[in-house]
Amino acid sequence: MPSLPSNKKFMQHISQIRKNNVDYDVVFIVGRKPDARRMIGHSFILNVRSYYFNTEIQRMDKCNKFDKNNKYQFKFPEYTFELMDQILDFIYGNKIDVLTMDSEFLLNLMNASKRFELTDLVDYLQSYLIESRFNWIRENVFKLINVVFDNEDFRQLRDLIFQWICDDTKWFLSLNQFNELSEKYLIKFLQMDDLSIEEFHIWNAVLDWAFAKNVNLDRNNISQWSDQEIKWFKATLKPLIPFIRFFHISSFKYWDHIHEFNKGLPEVLVSEIFKYYLKGSTPAIYPLLSLRNVRRIDSDLILAYQAEIISLWIENKNPKISMNLEWEYKFNLLYSTRRHGHSAKTFHKNCDNQGATILLVKTEIPDEVIGGFNPVSWGNNESNDNNHNNGNLESPRYSPDLMDVEEESITETSLVIYSPTKLPQTISSDNNNSNITKDNEMNSYNRPKAFLFSLNKNGKNKVGRLSSSDNLDFVHNCGECGPCFGITDLWITPKAAHSINQNIPYQNLINFGYHRQDSYEIRLQDEPGGFQFVDYEIFQVVHV
Repeated sequence: MPSLPSNKKFMQHISQIRKNNVDYDVVFIVGRKPDARRMIGHSFILNVRSYYFNTEIQRMDKCNKFDKNNKYQFKFPEYTFELMDQILDFIYGNKIDVLTMDSEFLLNLMNASKRFELTDLVDYLQSYLIESRFNWIRENVFKLINVVFDNEDFRQLRDLIFQWICDDTKWFLSLNQFNELSEKYLIKFLQMDDLSIEEFHIWNAVLDWAFAKNVNLDRNNISQWSDQEIKWFKATLKPLIPFIRFFHISSFKYWDHIHEFNKGLPEVLVSEIFKYYLKGSTPAIYPLLSLRNVRRIDSDLILAYQAEIISLWIENKNPKISMNLEWEYKFNLLYSTRRHGHSAKTFHKNCDNQGATILLVKTEIPDEVIGGFNPVSWGNNESNDNNHNNGNLESPRYSPDLMDVEEESITETSLVIYSPTKLPQTISSDNNNSNITKDNEMNSYNRPKAFLFSLNKNGKNKVGRLSSSDNLDFVHNCGECGPCFGITDLWITPKAAHSINQNIPYQNLINFGYHRQDSYEIRLQDEPGGFQFVDYEIFQVVHV
């Protein structure tokens, strides 16, 4: 937090002038009758310390506008005596004791400081609130939205709140106060590109907001609405419609969440949506807005459509059938050799205990990326270094919030399993375009399964699951190695001892890896053995 600039001795002299009430020529009337109180000031100090007072005093001079005692007079009925006293203390003495003030008072003080153009104080109060009243900001985010959304002077607070909203949009939509947002700020929310949630969730939130504004409408009996009720509903939605990205909602979700409210939408919009679904026609009247951030990936190695393929593989869906539907997952970058350097230590520092992850490896083959999905956390368990199913499998530390999962314990092996409630118990292998159904790891648990994959921009994509239902060697954890899958299936920067144990010639290079098919039903490269990669990235997988 920045410290307030101060020339201590000089400010002490200035502060003494105010205490002694010497030669004042400014009068402040603060508060409302009958509690209004009088305070004094000095124009020569106010002129120097506040651009607001400088401008107002010059205007009064030009208009010859003084009170009956020939003094400048300012009336601030909206401010309390205590708040104005703090403002004048800062102007005269550059001092403020924030520790004695409650958060609500600090927010009001920050607003007043902005009005009087006390930039140093505004910045100081923002920094203090963020560093010392963080929880209060989180609990009062809607109160702060009304203060900071339109105000460039409150950039620190605004950026923090924007980050919260974009990083955890589901949290923001779940807050009870969401339906109390003004139309103005709801539109500003809808205009954000970086919201981390699919569009049909945003539509549902807008729908809740609209019904909160029309409490007499029967949401469960839409077909019986009168013409007047439909008119009310349309009028409520009309200002919001241009900012909802209907064309990024799948036809499945449109049918499930929107079609019954078609009478509340413009007829032209409904017609364009149907043409878009049935014919792929580009909308002419309603623009095709950009994708939300949830369908983007901060990767130097793959594009968004390839991330969508991986997302579908995690759900055990066929990309040929399910492309362009809503993403169930988003991917947060944890580690990149290009950005963080080649280091197994940094990999573990950034990626251990972060929940499910995907690995992307750029090989020296043009347009090829290989990788894997690990459904549990990477972890460091060097005491069992030679045991391939150690680390996460023995004692994973995992945050259920990362993938909306249920935790189940298998006592026989002390193996902790994490299972998302929506995924099917069995999966269909995409390998060789077959429909062989595999029930990997433990057939009684409903959870995402580990897999390896190969992506090619020519569309020659492959995925391989574990080769045996009782194969627990899906990842290997070693504090001196990078991410490693299977017994030898895909190992990145392994220790020399591991290569020797598996009869693979070791290369002492920062970009050395090896592949030999063993635990997974996929051959990632034509020739088994060591290879040199260009870069690799690790992404945290988060359910949205």
